[in-house]
Amino acid sequence: MRLKKSIKSKGIIIVVSISSLFFVNRIAHSEEKRTFKPELNINLMVGYRFMNVGDLNTYLKSYDKFLTETSSYQGGQINMLRDFPEAGLAVSWDLSSQWAIEAELGFSSKKKESSFDFTEDVLPYPYYREYYIEQQIKVWPLTLRGRYLVLSGPKLQLSLNLGLTYSISKCYLSVWESSPLMPPPVLYSVKSHGPGLIGGIGLEHKLNSFLALIVEAQGRYSKLRKLKGTTSGGVEDGEGVLYIGEKYNSQYDRFEPCLITSSSMPASDEFRNMRKAALDLSGFSLKLGFRIRLF
Repeated sequence: MRLKKSIKSKGIIIVVSISSLFFVNRIAHSEEKRTFKPELNINLMVGYRFMNVGDLNTYLKSYDKFLTETSSYQGGQINMLRDFPEAGLAVSWDLSSQWAIEAELGFSSKKKESSFDFTEDVLPYPYYREYYIEQQIKVWPLTLRGRYLVLSGPKLQLSLNLGLTYSISKCYLSVWESSPLMPPPVLYSVKSHGPGLIGGIGLEHKLNSFLALIVEAQGRYSKLRKLKGTTSGGVEDGEGVLYIGEKYNSQYDRFEPCLITSSSMPASDEFRNMRKAALDLSGFSLKLGFRIRLF
């Protein structure tokens, strides 16, 4: 009985606390509505963005596995991109005491390098193999979103935001393998653009009447499914859409991971499981910055 009463009492306290918080917040907003003046602000933000990346990482994972299964390579030495530094500049306009609209231009870029070597015991004599892999992704997202003020105090404000984003991207992947023939590195250079959804939560701390500190956490969904560009340095240089799948390797009598740019999907018997490659920008970001009130 005492346990039930304790749980019931705690429940009542929580409900009353939340209700009081919203009641006080509603009163504060009522006061703000009477004296509301629209404001134009500039937001300067920096932080980190975590992305799925998609088929470029899928290819590198498969390539890592292929080398492990067909050579003395130990595996796990190919680095892949996942987190990116991000910077953004936004302009916001207050529509009311609770609603605002924001337009933001951001930029993310990062390069990852991998290098490893091993000795291959192949008759009639063993030989040394060396690999160098470089991956780079650049993204320019343009975002338009609405912001709703949930809680407001003298210094702190909590808001939710939701909107649309349109991203432009450029991707580079270089794979160099030493061999007796010393071939040039294979370079993939592709770009794409497309829409997405974005939403999150923001906390603002007013430092004075013109400056505030902002912390934001945001989630994003965006997949760019039509990567176009060129492949150079390989046996089959090409231009067009980037496709991912598998290609038959006669040396090992098995299929190996394959990336290829072509004007149409490869359909010969040496290819299988081919499809258009996609860049997955979905993920989340954590950002810190300042909001500067212009007027």
